[in-house]
Amino acid sequence: MPPSHSCSDGPSSPVSSPRSTPKSPSSARPTLNRMHKSQSNIETRNELLQLAAAELEAMRCRSARPHPNKFLKQDSNGSLSSTSSSSSTNSNSSYAHEVERSFPPACLHLLHTLPGNTKCHDCHTASATWASVSYGITLCLQCSGKHRGLGVHCSFIKSLTLDSWKRREILCMLEGGNEQLSVFFDRHEMGVGRTLLLGNSNTSVGVLDRYKTKAASFYRQHLMSHAKQVAEGGLYEGREASRKSKQRKKSKTASTSGSANNKGNKSSKRKKSREGLPQKLPTVTEKELVEPACGVVGAA
Repeated sequence: MPPSHSCSDGPSSPVSSPRSTPKSPSSARPTLNRMHKSQSNIETRNELLQLAAAELEAMRCRSARPHPNKFLKQDSNGSLSSTSSSSSTNSNSSYAHEVERSFPPACLHLLHTLPGNTKCHDCHTASATWASVSYGITLCLQCSGKHRGLGVHCSFIKSLTLDSWKRREILCMLEGGNEQLSVFFDRHEMGVGRTLLLGNSNTSVGVLDRYKTKAASFYRQHLMSHAKQVAEGGLYEGREASRKSKQRKKSKTASTSGSANNKGNKSSKRKKSREGLPQKLPTVTEKELVEPACGVVGAA
């Protein structure tokens, strides 16, 4: 009689389960990673901007302290009032008395996050430890020496690690940028290698020739005035916020000037219409009212 085999004897055949194993969400992981990375970058940039704003505000508070040249003077009432040998209400004098310090670390980190600022603007060298305050760009040591040859009126050079900086100069750097100036030069057809009218002859544009043009002069004057407005404003909120506020001011002034022009046009039209009408002569009733009065006066 053959031995009977139990169900437990021998290897059991695999039983196929009706449930299918769930797929790993590998396709969704890169999207989630990109979302987390972008969110962390936004948070890091906001924190960096807040730290830079705090450093700039500390420099403003230090500049607002009484100047050492001021002294106390007693008036007739016996109260003490501070006076100064020179008037500090002028913007130039306030800029001259502005406090100086090394480039703040958070502001320096924020400066390097701007597009193109990790390299030299002129030769694209990676070691850009110098800067032109006039244009808000970073430069290498060799290109900074060439900019010094242009003169301080054309390009004001400072070291990002060795020199002391004023608050308005730091704002010039934060509101400028290498890519911004490059876009400006390309817009005015002053890229390297293009032809440019210098004097009476067309010559190829050199690296330093662009900084001698009227367009470059307009750029640095506009940047300095913009940095002055930002410095006189409130807490620094970044490039995007300053540009939005400037656009709002422009639109507001444009609407105000447009309404004023409309009012002026309406008033001028009214004047012209009045001038075109014939002069009104006195009526018969007006003469009758005037003549009896004159007769009464003559009889008296």
